[in-house]
Amino acid sequence: MFGPNELSESSLSYTGDVTPDRNRAKPLPPDDRRREIVDAVTPLLLEKGAALTSREMAESAGVAEGTIFSVFPDKASVIIEAVKATMDPEPVRAALAAIPETDPLDEQLESVAAVLLQRSARVGTLVGVLRTMKPSGAEKPEGAHRFVTESNAAILAALTELFERHTDDLRVEPGRAAVAFLGYVFANAHPLMAADEKPGAGEIVDMLLHGIARPDGDGNS
Repeated sequence: MFGPNELSESSLSYTGDVTPDRNRAKPLPPDDRRREIVDAVTPLLLEKGAALTSREMAESAGVAEGTIFSVFPDKASVIIEAVKATMDPEPVRAALAAIPETDPLDEQLESVAAVLLQRSARVGTLVGVLRTMKPSGAEKPEGAHRFVTESNAAILAALTELFERHTDDLRVEPGRAAVAFLGYVFANAHPLMAADEKPGAGEIVDMLLHGIARPDGDGNS
């Protein structure tokens, strides 16, 4: 006969299912959990938009719905973090750094334009989804504005460095060339511009470098 403090695990009989819950998320610090959820949810947000349910978010991240809302106050806050992650300037800076410096300027810029156009399209889609919601725990507008400003400044600095490699080929200062290039790409991503009217990366670079007027002597007098 065992006393009240003498029971061992081997003396207990289990009648229920004691199989570990394989769907339970591993413990993670809140910041890591948020990033894991955002990484998993972003592709679905781009595909399904506001129709994406919190259950689908949880399934894509491999966690329970309660886990999502233990680190995010609401669905809109998940989308805000997805926008911020998509606007992270580091992938753009890494793409610029990976471009061979020996490539012609137009080829370098076409590679950069392709990266920025894809980024702008993703951000535009997510912001459009966010506008359909009313976040309860979202950060204040000035905080979001500061993030956007800092992100664009980082990309502008990286572009300026790229143009500095080709100073002898430019009519303007590298910093001004970077502003013109970035502005043109951003304008091209404006949601009010029809998709079939938007120039591709190659056309953007061609018009930026060579303008829209005919070279001297090629047009009518």
